[in-house]
Amino acid sequence: MSSDPDPTQRLCVLFAGALELDHVTPDTDFFLAGGHSLSALTLAVAVEDAFGVRVRVRDIFDAATPVLLAARLAEAGPTTTEPADTAPPGPRQRDADPLPGTEVADATRWLWLERQRGDGNSGAYTVPCLLDGTGPLDVDRLAGALAAVARRHPALRTVFVEAQGAPRAVVTDRVPPFEVVDLRARDLQAGRLDALVNERVEAPFDPSTGPLARTTLFLRPGGQWSLLLVADHLVCDGRSLEILAAEAVEAYADQASGAVQEPPGEPRQVPPADRATDPQAAIDHWRHLLLPPPAPLPLPVRGPRTRPVGATTATAVEEIGPDVLARLTHLGRRHHAGPFAPLAAALARTLAGATGSTDICLGTAVDRRARLGKEHAVGFHVATVPLRLEVHDSMSAEDLVRQVAQRTMDAVDHSEVAFDALVAALDPPRSPGRMPFFDVWAALYPRIDTGPCPPGGIALSGGPVPVRVGMFELSFQFVEHARGMRLVLQYDTLRYAADTAERMVRRLGEELTRLLHGPEEPAPEPAPTERTFSGFHFDA
Repeated sequence: MSSDPDPTQRLCVLFAGALELDHVTPDTDFFLAGGHSLSALTLAVAVEDAFGVRVRVRDIFDAATPVLLAARLAEAGPTTTEPADTAPPGPRQRDADPLPGTEVADATRWLWLERQRGDGNSGAYTVPCLLDGTGPLDVDRLAGALAAVARRHPALRTVFVEAQGAPRAVVTDRVPPFEVVDLRARDLQAGRLDALVNERVEAPFDPSTGPLARTTLFLRPGGQWSLLLVADHLVCDGRSLEILAAEAVEAYADQASGAVQEPPGEPRQVPPADRATDPQAAIDHWRHLLLPPPAPLPLPVRGPRTRPVGATTATAVEEIGPDVLARLTHLGRRHHAGPFAPLAAALARTLAGATGSTDICLGTAVDRRARLGKEHAVGFHVATVPLRLEVHDSMSAEDLVRQVAQRTMDAVDHSEVAFDALVAALDPPRSPGRMPFFDVWAALYPRIDTGPCPPGGIALSGGPVPVRVGMFELSFQFVEHARGMRLVLQYDTLRYAADTAERMVRRLGEELTRLLHGPEEPAPEPAPTERTFSGFHFDA
């Protein structure tokens, strides 16, 4: 560090890149400028590569400006970088491996095993999104664009076979099917499109035969059209939907210009060299946080479990407007987080009020692409993590949001251990039908929007489609849309009555209002300008 002529200016460049801004000043607060845990991880990896110092998301959290981070790096010095030989063993490479395909990542193996334990054909492991298209559409050109995207991303052509009790990934040369449903000559009655979408979302995937993704184009009256992307969770996560939408638009333009497509193989990014991790340190972190384990929440269920978790679900919905969403986003930024932190804080208060418990543990997912060197890769690159929170009536909104933000940052920093490996290491008591450590799932889904429609091109916008079968008894999904945010509670109808679910989601809306009516809440700052668009982020 001491030999670097101007580390603060180098950090300004890295901050600007992670924030997708043209420039920042040495005093720019990363989070007030629009950063969150996912972009903080991207920044941490970029700083680590540039300075040769091990950088955590927590470092960005504690030193959120270029000048503060420069001082923190100077104190750490380059010798804190962990040696490369501490990295956990990756997939075994054999000169003559008699087994088909290749080994899979720990997180993928865990998801595959969960499917085997439950009903793998239930649709609970499906990742769908519906995108409204704008621009004059050439159907053949769109089909060619989607095929080109599939050729770039091996995950979209991968199937999973079992060998010696474990999954193996086999990449095929088959691109996902593309279906066209022409509704232009029909009187499209209310609910008809929804029914057609649900029919395709609920069609199960077979991981052993594939293909594990499919696309349907709906041509609607009046020149309108929509694109349904459906994939198996083994090859697709939330952020993958962003990547697919953005690259479909890009490939559509390439089809017109005759640009040469990249050959099949991994996407453009190259994994960073010698990126070291410390799984034992991660397990020690979780042991300190999760043991003794949180007790099951005394949730208001209406009867014992008689069928698999999430076999039949319904949803309860509460809308919040754009002004409230803007204030929540600002509240999260002031505590060095994205909007997930205040949303999760309000959810924790809701569960505490419903159960009388002060020990609330939520399950959520964090994106690990930056650590894996796969920031532009379609696939399953997330980790399941528990967020254990202390919730007391006397706790201020500020303190609760700050606690959620800090726990989220720590979860991102210690997410290299797959959830089943974490459970095996900590060995908590098991309850039938309950995930170890948590009873409730929470996830944020920002709106997909590829930006303005270019001349002769297309643009896509939309979001995820709720599925009727779930992986959890209670799943709170925060879904951004063009007019604000939808709070969706997906609940197991065998365990929860409809009025109970509606009361819980209504109370969540009330807790969000309460969160914003604590101490005087400053007005949100103007959004950063000169931001370049690169889709949306699934941020924690």
